[in-house]
Amino acid sequence: MGAWRHFPIFMITVPLLGAVLLPFLGYAREKWVPYASLLPLGTSALLGVLLIGRIPSGGYLSYHMGGWEPPFGIEIRLDYVGLFLMLVVCGITTLALVYSRHYIEKEVSGGRRTAYYVLYLLMSGAMLGFVATGDIFNLFVFMEILALSSYALVAITGNRNAVRAAFKYILMGAPSSIMVLLAIGFLYSVTGTLNMADLARRIAESGFTEVLIVSYILLVVGFGVKAALFPLHMWLPDAHSIAPSPISALLSGLLVEVCAFALVRITLSVFTMRASDLVMGTADAVGVAAAAAVLYGGIMAILQKDLKMMIAYSTVSHIGYIFLGLTAFTAEGLTGAMYHMLDHGLAKACLFLCAGNFIYLKGYRRIEDLKGAWVQMPWTCFAFALASLSVIGIPPTAGFISKWYLILGNVKGGKWLYAAVLLAGSILAAVYCLRIIYYMFFQSGKEGAWEEYWHDAPPAMLAPVWVLSLATLFFGVFSSLIIPSLLKAAAYLL
Repeated sequence: MGAWRHFPIFMITVPLLGAVLLPFLGYAREKWVPYASLLPLGTSALLGVLLIGRIPSGGYLSYHMGGWEPPFGIEIRLDYVGLFLMLVVCGITTLALVYSRHYIEKEVSGGRRTAYYVLYLLMSGAMLGFVATGDIFNLFVFMEILALSSYALVAITGNRNAVRAAFKYILMGAPSSIMVLLAIGFLYSVTGTLNMADLARRIAESGFTEVLIVSYILLVVGFGVKAALFPLHMWLPDAHSIAPSPISALLSGLLVEVCAFALVRITLSVFTMRASDLVMGTADAVGVAAAAAVLYGGIMAILQKDLKMMIAYSTVSHIGYIFLGLTAFTAEGLTGAMYHMLDHGLAKACLFLCAGNFIYLKGYRRIEDLKGAWVQMPWTCFAFALASLSVIGIPPTAGFISKWYLILGNVKGGKWLYAAVLLAGSILAAVYCLRIIYYMFFQSGKEGAWEEYWHDAPPAMLAPVWVLSLATLFFGVFSSLIIPSLLKAAAYLL
C-alpha cells in the first residue's frame, strides 16, 4: 500500500489531534496558539492536494482502520466528489483561521481564546471525517462532534444574544441528532451492519420494509434540520448572524453543505435513489421545500436591515439551490449542486468575513451604515462586491457556472418549474446584493461615519477575503478544470 493511501485518515486525525494538544500550548504560551492552530489545517490541506489525481472520477479510495476489513472494521471511503468537498473544507477553514487572530482578540475575552481555537480544530476535523467516513455510525459520531463544537462557538463571546442563539440552535439540533441515531438503530436492527456499502447490499437484497421506510424519513428530517432546509431552518438566521464572523463563515459556507452532502450520499449510496417509490416521493417533497427555500430566503434577505442577518437568509435561499440540484436526479443537476457548494462556500465565507471587517473596524452591522463605505474601506468593499456578483450568478464567476448546471439539470429532468424558481432566486439575489453595492459605492454616508482616507482592516483580515473573492472568479473562468470530472463522478453515483 502506497503511503498516499493513508492521507485521508491523516487529513481527519491531524486537526483532531491538534485540538487535543492545543490546550497544553495555551497553558504555556497562549500567544502562540493562533499560529500553532494553523499547522494541523495546513497539513490536512497539503495532504488533500497530494491526493488530487489519485482517485479516479468514477471510483473511490477505501481505507480500513487497523487493517480490519469492512463491514467488521471502520472504513474511510473517499470518492472524487468527497475529495472535492474535503478540499473545499480545508481551504475555507484555513483562510477563516488566518482571519480569526485579529478578530478574536477583539471579540473574545482572553480566557476563552484558546478554547476558540480548540473548538475550531474540532469542528474542522469533524467536517472532514463527516465527508469521508464509510460507516454510518461514525457519520453520527462526527456529526455530534461537529454539532457540539458549533454550539459552543456560536456562544463563545458569552453575551446574552450569543447564548440565546446557541440555545435555539441546540433546541433544534438535539432532536435532529436523536432522529438520526434512531434511524441508525433501526437500520442496524434490520440489516445487522453499519458499513454503508454493506447496508446498500443488504437493503437491495431484502427490499424495503416499514422499519427501513421510517429510518429513511427520520434521516431526511434529521439531516434536513442540520442542513437548514426550509422549513427546518429556524435556528440558522440567529446562529449565523450572532456568531463571530469567522464562525459565521464556516456555518454558512461549510456546515450546512456537508450535512446536505451526507443526506444525498445516504440516498444515493445506501438506499439507492430509484430503489423505491418512497425515496422518489421523499425527493419530490424535498424538491418542493427547496424551491420554497429559494424564494423565501431571497425575500427575507431583501427585508433585512442587519448585514449578517441578510447574508444568513441568503444562505437559506442557496441551500435550496443545492437541494434542487440534488433532486433533479441528473448528472448535470448533481454537478451543479456540487459546484454550487464550492461557489457558496467561497462567496458566503467572503461576505461574512467582509461583514466582520466592518464590525471590527467601525462596529457597523446595519446595512444603512454602509453608505459611502468604500471611501475608507475600498479593499473590503471591492471584495464584497466581487463575491456578491458570484452570489447573483453573473458571468464569469463560479456562481454563474453552478447555476447554469443547476438549471440545465432541472430542464433535462423535466422540472421546468424548478428551473424558473432558480432564475427567480437569482433576481432576488440581485436585489439584495446590488442594494448593498449601491450603498457602498454610490451613496454618501452620514457626516463623520467614514474617515476621508484609506483605513481598511489589517492585512491578515484582508488577505483571506481577497483570496476567497478572487477564487469565485478563478473557478468561474477555469471551471473546465473541475466540471468534466464532476460530471463523470455524478454519472457514476447516479
